[in-house]
Amino acid sequence: MKKTLLGLFLVLGAASFSNNKIEVKGAYDLGGKYHFEKSSAKGKANAMEAGAEYRYEVTPGLELGGGVAYQAHKDLKEYKADMYNSVPVYATAKYTFDTSAPVKPYVKGDLGYSINNNDAKDGVYYGVGAGLNINDNFNVDVMYKENKGKYEVKSSLFNINQDVTYKRVTLGVGYTFGF
Repeated sequence: MKKTLLGLFLVLGAASFSNNKIEVKGAYDLGGKYHFEKSSAKGKANAMEAGAEYRYEVTPGLELGGGVAYQAHKDLKEYKADMYNSVPVYATAKYTFDTSAPVKPYVKGDLGYSINNNDAKDGVYYGVGAGLNINDNFNVDVMYKENKGKYEVKSSLFNINQDVTYKRVTLGVGYTFGF
């Protein structure tokens, strides 16, 4: 949690010196799955994320920046085991298509470092997706995301020490503040 707050303060502090954008956002996990080296397991219960991004417009429509989020992943359904949650720190690129309508489509990509908890080793984070920007402030998107790590899972049924990737599709909403 301390790392998340530190990341948010860094993003907000960098944005306070320029005329750019800060987006506060949240997302719901539509169906996460853990992928081990030789198998996969579905997650149980609900999962979500909350975060913030700082972006600046490089050329008309193209925004580059960085972000941080707290991602609460699902636990293992079949084995009743607690898995890891992540705090990714990432670079982001967003391209908004210019239309005369108040609703503008966009594509987006994230790439960064996933800080994992519950003894999971840190790894790569990435996400790609598309969405709609409504009235220049409100965003709705669908993204495919992955958090990689190396994890040792211990339960009464098994003991695994291998690479684990959490893959999912998220439905996100955000609000952008211009500075």
